[in-house]
Amino acid sequence: MSATASKGSRRSRLLAAATPLAERHALAELTPAVVAEAAGLTLADFAAEFETVGDYLAEVHHQYLEGILTRIVAEAGGMPPSLERILLASTIQLDICLEQHALRNLIAEARRGVPRVAEDLHKRNRGTALMISIELKSIGCRQPMITARLYCMMVLEAAQIESDAGVKVPEVREALRAFLATWVAPAL
Repeated sequence: MSATASKGSRRSRLLAAATPLAERHALAELTPAVVAEAAGLTLADFAAEFETVGDYLAEVHHQYLEGILTRIVAEAGGMPPSLERILLASTIQLDICLEQHALRNLIAEARRGVPRVAEDLHKRNRGTALMISIELKSIGCRQPMITARLYCMMVLEAAQIESDAGVKVPEVREALRAFLATWVAPAL
């Protein structure tokens, strides 16, 4: 890396390498040298940004989740609270998970072996469930927090089913809709 390259561009290059790495490598194959090489950088460049591959994967995971949230806000944020808005947000998440299935699978694998990734995922899931529960309560759901927590886990499982299949699975997406409609419908 040239002396004129900035820390930000070095970090960006390392993070951008995550998707190609995920397409070619399992978690056990990732080393600082492998990540640096994929980014066209040196091992010293990697070490200047991340202490370990676990730290790197935690940041990749964080960026992945932020990308999902950004797209959801852009596409569904202007809608009024509704079952349709929740379902649109879920569809966006599932679409991103399918589009980036290799990266999603690497992150899922990291969740089992990198405590920071697991902690970040649990924290994000709790926050997402809280947001969904507020929305569900506003549209008359009978048990908003329980429904939201179950729904969040269902969306994660739906993402895994679709990732395993390599395509959208309409029956899975319909099951998500039916679950929410069952708990919201009595209030409609």
